[in-house]
Formats: sequence, structure tokens, C-alpha cells
Amino acid sequence: MAKEIKSTSLNQKAWRRLKRNKSAMLGLVVIVLAFLLSVFAYVVSPDNSPSGNEQVLQLETHPPGFGIKILKKKRESGQSSNIIDGMVNGFIKNYEPIPVLDYKLEGDSVSYTEYKGRNFKTEQKKISVLELSGGKADFVTAECFKEEFITSRHFLLGTDKFGRDILSRLLIGVRVSLSVGIISVAISLFIGIFLGALAGYFRGWVDEVIMWVINVFWSIPTLLLAMGLYIGAGSLIENKLVMIFIAVGLTMWVETARIVRGQFLSLREMEYVAAAQSLGFSNARIIFKHILPNILGPIIVVACSNFASAILVESGLSYIGLGIQPPAPSWGSMLNEYKDFIDTSKAYLALFPGVAIMLLVLAFNLVGNGLRDALDVKGQLD
Repeated sequence: MAKEIKSTSLNQKAWRRLKRNKSAMLGLVVIVLAFLLSVFAYVVSPDNSPSGNEQVLQLETHPPGFGIKILKKKRESGQSSNIIDGMVNGFIKNYEPIPVLDYKLEGDSVSYTEYKGRNFKTEQKKISVLELSGGKADFVTAECFKEEFITSRHFLLGTDKFGRDILSRLLIGVRVSLSVGIISVAISLFIGIFLGALAGYFRGWVDEVIMWVINVFWSIPTLLLAMGLYIGAGSLIENKLVMIFIAVGLTMWVETARIVRGQFLSLREMEYVAAAQSLGFSNARIIFKHILPNILGPIIVVACSNFASAILVESGLSYIGLGIQPPAPSWGSMLNEYKDFIDTSKAYLALFPGVAIMLLVLAFNLVGNGLRDALDVKGQLD
């Protein structure tokens, strides 16, 4: 009986080669982790309030690892968030946080030592349980009091000048970077593939006009072009995040168009294209069903590169104040906010967002390089 021979597809071979690339797999792990964190940011963040913007001014610029007890003073008209809304927009806190060093329950009131900051003396205060609970309870047991009104906070990466948790704002900021990357890359791929395919397939005056447009965009620095588009169209679009998507996407299509054009110039001379033309297939069918599927490899590689570029451009826009507006966290705006601390003992305030940008950009570049090697069949044995 003849032994069955299993065939391996080109995609399986490419995946096998990619798995052997340790740096590319490390980058892929970082990207997957970043996507998971972006989805569950408000679940895993120590401060899961909207935008991680719970401000406790007494805790401003405290070092990494700092911990303290928080007394929760309920608000009378406190609102709460459901699970779905909380995962998307953050959980609305229905209490006012008060940092305390110690506390003591005395019948229907609580005595506590309020922490006022490193450079201020502590203050002894007393508050009734009725006031603390927002008028809902006049007496609670010691065990229930600790569970409902006391929580411990540990700031693993320290706090900023408003007393906000840096780790939480970094985790929530992942959403901004990845959302800008996904949508702006989608915009750049749509424009770049369309114009590149037209230029490479039809050639002639179509190619000349499109190449002229490409050269014009290519001559303008990416960040400067994004700034111009952001400022020029800012009055037409109120949502600044959408404006960033459009501005970044319209600055990155040039590289995609050049690569697609080059691939089309080469593949349009292949025999299967001539056969399709002789059968009377339309140009649209030949472009999108016959040629385009054969250049997906280079397109995927350039998409990874554009993703890294989009993160850098968004960070640059936020750094100069044209990106995501406060209090929403963005790595670029955090870097700008704390750049003056870089030569002080609090340099970590600027270091953490800078390292986050570097790691995510490096991860996409590593995956892009790994895909380029895996999809290049020249010289490959398997």
C-alpha cells in the first residue's frame, strides 16, 4: 500500500519559518499582550475610573511601590457603571478617596489620621458613619466598615503630579495607540492599494499622475503633514480621536502605494494575467481576484511597518499637544507632561511612557521583519 504523502501549503511553511524566528515570536507575544490589555484595560488597571483619572492630590509624585490606605467617603448622588459600560468607558466611582495612615471606629463615628502629603503634617479628623456613607447608614460593625469603606492602594509605578496611578494610565493608554494604529493602517491600506494597483496595472498617464501625487506626499515630512491635516480639518471634525485616525492614515498610504505599484508592474506581465485578459475578464476582476491575492505578503509586511509608524506619529502629535486631549491618557502626552522631570530623581515619570512606546514599536518592527523573511521563498528549503 502506497504511503500517503501530506502536502504543506505555502501559508503553513511561512508560519513554520516565522515560528523559528525567536525575535519575531517575542514581538508577536508583546503585540498579543498589548491587544488583550487594551480590551481589558479597565478590568486589570488598579485605577479603573474613566481615563484612570482618579486624582488624589495628597499623593502627587510619590515613588514606585508606594502604598497607603484609602478611606472611601460615599457621595450622596453617586452613580455606578454596569459591567459593559465600565469595560468600555471606565467605572464611575461613587466615593471621594481620602488617604489615611490609620483609623478607628468609635460607635457611630470614625476617627482617622489624614495623610496630607510628604511635605505636610498629618491631620486628625473625625466623621460620622452617617456622613461617610452618604446618609445611608448610621452604624456599622468594624468588619463591615473595613470591607465597605477602607481599601489599600499600591502604586507599582508611582503617581503623577495629580496623584493619579501611572500604571493605570499606561494600561489605558494602550487603547489609544492600538486604535490609532488599526484604523489609520486600514485607511492607508485602502488608499495605497487602490492607487498603487491603478498605477501599476494601467501604467501610462495614470501611472504618471499617481506617481506625481505620491512624490508630493513623499516630499513632506510625515509628522509635519499629519500636523497640517490635523489643524486644517480640525474645524470640520469635532472628535479629536477621529481626526487623528484620518490625519495619521493619510500620511502613510504612500509607502503602501509604491510597493503595490512595483508588484503590479511585475505581475501584470505574468502568463496567468495574459490568460485572464484573453478570456475577456474585466480589469477589476484581474486586479482584485488574480493579482492582488498574490501580493498579500508584501502588503502584510508594510502594514506592520505602518502600524509602528502610526504609533510614533500619534505619540508625536500628542507630545506637541495636538493629539488626545486631557484627561484621556496617551503615551505621547504623558511623555510631554513629564519631560521636565527627566534630569531629576523623578525621571521615571517620563521614562515609563517612553519605554512603553519603544517596546510596542519594536514589537511591530520585529514581527514585520520576521514576516518579510518568512514570506520570502527565495533561498528557503521549506
